[in-house]
Amino acid sequence: MTNLKKYFLFLFVLFSCSSFAQVPGNPLLEKGWTALVKDNENDAFRYFFEAYEKANLENNTADKAESLLYLGICSFGASLEKGLQYATQSLGEFKKLEKSNPQQAKIGRSKCLQLISTIYVRQKKYRMATQISKEVVHVLEKENDDSGTLGLAYASLGSLYEMDKKEDSARFYFKSALLDFKKHNNYAYLPGAYIKIGDLLQKQQQNENSRIYFEKALTLADSTKNKQAQVSALLSLGKWHLAFGKNIPEAVQYFQKARLIAVSLSDKTFEIKTLNELITIKKQQGKFEEVSQLQNKLISLKDNFYSLEREQIVKSLEVQFEVSEKDRKLALVSKEKEVSRLTNFLLAGCLAVLIVIFIFGYILLKSINKRDRQLLKTKEALVDALEKQKELKERQFSNDIEHKESQLSAITLQMLQKNELIEEIKAAIETKEPLSEQQMLRMVNKHFTQNNGWSDFDLYFESINKNFYTRLKQSYPEISSNDLKICALIKLNLSIKEMASILNISPDSVKTARYRLRKKLQLNTEENLTDFILSV
Repeated sequence: MTNLKKYFLFLFVLFSCSSFAQVPGNPLLEKGWTALVKDNENDAFRYFFEAYEKANLENNTADKAESLLYLGICSFGASLEKGLQYATQSLGEFKKLEKSNPQQAKIGRSKCLQLISTIYVRQKKYRMATQISKEVVHVLEKENDDSGTLGLAYASLGSLYEMDKKEDSARFYFKSALLDFKKHNNYAYLPGAYIKIGDLLQKQQQNENSRIYFEKALTLADSTKNKQAQVSALLSLGKWHLAFGKNIPEAVQYFQKARLIAVSLSDKTFEIKTLNELITIKKQQGKFEEVSQLQNKLISLKDNFYSLEREQIVKSLEVQFEVSEKDRKLALVSKEKEVSRLTNFLLAGCLAVLIVIFIFGYILLKSINKRDRQLLKTKEALVDALEKQKELKERQFSNDIEHKESQLSAITLQMLQKNELIEEIKAAIETKEPLSEQQMLRMVNKHFTQNNGWSDFDLYFESINKNFYTRLKQSYPEISSNDLKICALIKLNLSIKEMASILNISPDSVKTARYRLRKKLQLNTEENLTDFILSV
């Protein structure tokens, strides 16, 4: 970095020497602010941290956001990474206030951004710092902000444009910063503004006027015990004496006094600036031994300040900030679109359509549900009717079976009685008792009605045992009608004696008929005829 850029950077740091906002009525933050203005940074940090812990315990988002911001302001002079870390955390807390207190969220966010812009300048990221400070100006110019953050943003842009050799823009922003600081009595920032105006007058060869502004800055810094502003004013006066007074001893006194104050500051950039000025003037005096000592001290300070580890941490936090910024911008764009008139109209139309669809769908679903319930009831009624019909059919079928079985039993009993009667007539004939004509006629009639009895028997038997005769005839074609009668009587599980009585033959004849039937059915000796017939 050239000496000119170093000088401009120093002036830029001047405007970030104390705080980025007035304290919002919090006693602990007010105590910290007072200590910070007097450059008692350890006390300031302690007060700010106590305020953060209290806000965290009370779940006070607003105080938590402010405390984190002030912790970042108090920390970044000694540790850029800590300052950036606190600023990023504060941004997150202010974001939570966007719905409950959008005004406070907007101003708090601007404070955080200005702190980040200052840190970016320290990291020589001038383009990013310019963009952020412009955003702060764009937001706060529309607000009634008396925190001094707008003035700091003006001063930052003035220093950045001055480094970029855009004198007109730099002059405009420096004057805007001075007016804002005076308007809101921001005494912590006025010394820096006076110094910048003094620099502008010095460039215009208005030597006395420039010295007056430098002395104003020193007087105000002394009265407020602002050590950083004191160092800056002393350095400016020392340079003024070198440039116009050619009074090297006087300049050396200013630089040495500035160094004595800078040594006690945690922000070592001020001591680095004083060392640079002293090295330059000692070289002009030819005091090279002192130059060597001062350079060794300068190198040691820079090594501590610009360590590689810190740079890596800063880079990590920088990425975190950029990601949060992208998310915020996306959310902001989305929010702006949502609140626009066209979006509201479209949303209202969509909502109306959705309501109509919902109502129609609800009615349709209700109708379908009602129809399904009715259909279900009809199906249930139909199932019940079918079940009842099935039960009736089964009952009727059972009754028919019972009726036919009773009729079959009656016919069988009738046949037994007839055959018993025939046996009695036969027995009477064998006893050679004379029979009258009527008795003979009755015997013959009974003989003829026997065939009618077999016809009725076959009818009822077939109704109970479907296709019994047909299955036997198909399987065994040689079987006769008498054999079928034997099979039917076996199916009824009648004894040999009962079968003999029905058939009007002797039991031996029945056995013989059963034997012949076994042969026709091709049954083995161990096979039971009755079991076989029952299985058909």
